[in-house]
Amino acid sequence: MTDRFDPERLAVVGAGTMGHGIAATFASEGYDVGLHDANEERLETGRERIRETLRLLRDEGRIDHAAFDRATSAVTYSTELETVVGDADLVVEAVTEDLEVKRTVFEDLSELTSPETVLASNTSGLSITEIATAADAPERVLGTHWFNPPHIVPLVEVVKGERTNDDLAAAVTAFLDGLGKTAITVEKDVPGYIGNRIQMAMCYEAFSLLDRGVASAEDIDKAVKAGFGFRLPSMGIFEKVDQSGIDVHYAIESYLMEALDRGTDPNPVVTELVEAGDLGLKTGQGVYDWDDKDPEAVVAARDSELLEQLELYESTNA
Repeated sequence: MTDRFDPERLAVVGAGTMGHGIAATFASEGYDVGLHDANEERLETGRERIRETLRLLRDEGRIDHAAFDRATSAVTYSTELETVVGDADLVVEAVTEDLEVKRTVFEDLSELTSPETVLASNTSGLSITEIATAADAPERVLGTHWFNPPHIVPLVEVVKGERTNDDLAAAVTAFLDGLGKTAITVEKDVPGYIGNRIQMAMCYEAFSLLDRGVASAEDIDKAVKAGFGFRLPSMGIFEKVDQSGIDVHYAIESYLMEALDRGTDPNPVVTELVEAGDLGLKTGQGVYDWDDKDPEAVVAARDSELLEQLELYESTNA
């Protein structure tokens, strides 16, 4: 393994929610990318979404017209896994969030790729160590957890399994930083890593407040957006605590911790929504009523706003 990673060809396995955005990001940065999905219809949808994503990046000034033309032709598509991954230097797996499914993919990747090919999983929180046991060489397996939408959100968590080569993890982190992402290293393979552990803790308490009738969903969202969420991009957690005073933080923890929801099962509100088939924007009903909203328009508006935030993030973190 090396402390430098300079790939020529990249591959993404899985053309769903995350896969197409990861592939589009690689293509927009000038790389040749292969995208695989066993489902031909999903693969075609991925092709359309990649083109839409690249068009958005062009229209928002993130890439120029020449880069757009090159990127749209830089992605190849196939339902045959070997066609996509056979000559790849890096393969990012982005299939369904199921450990056994992912292990099957990594077993196949071991047979179809060069021993030097880096194998990465985009799992949101499954054990990289467990996934890597299906590979021929666990030291070449790591996690690269992107956040949705991956072509906009800067963070990528590079997660080391128990046998991941340290130099390789550092090299992949540097490679992702070179793409303009904010890549961080997760040294211990804990469930959910960093981002999702913190995010899920927040979401659990928010749903608990909603369930107890403390406030409406609208006001809870406003409290996040206009309060601590407003400060997070500038200060994060520990900077904010230091600036407020750790004694102040300690005093609040002293009386508040026992009142927070300690549940370990999915929140009852979430369970009820899932059982009712109310899954959010994609079904027209979730915490909010989306029936009169065009999903594509909602996503487009979200991406446009996030791109504005990205510009501010980049300007303050240059």
